[in-house]
Amino acid sequence: MKQTSIDKEIIHTDYTKEGIPESVKNFRPSIYRDGEMYHCILGTDKQTGVFGSGKSVDEAMREWDKSYQEKKRK
Repeated sequence: MKQTSIDKEIIHTDYTKEGIPESVKNFRPSIYRDGEMYHCILGTDKQTGVFGSGKSVDEAMREWDKSYQEKKRK
């Protein structure tokens, strides 16, 4: 899948850390901070890729996993 170009603060993440959803460990979406929010994205944009946001990196990863699971069911 093509990755989007991000000009926000990239967050470097240990994808092997305990508690990270398996889908996040497997696909390793880009994680970045924009103001007070954190975002995870895999793909070229929110509409065609998989996207999740939250007030913490962990929350953004959980939301990304929810979005991934929903797209997987379609």
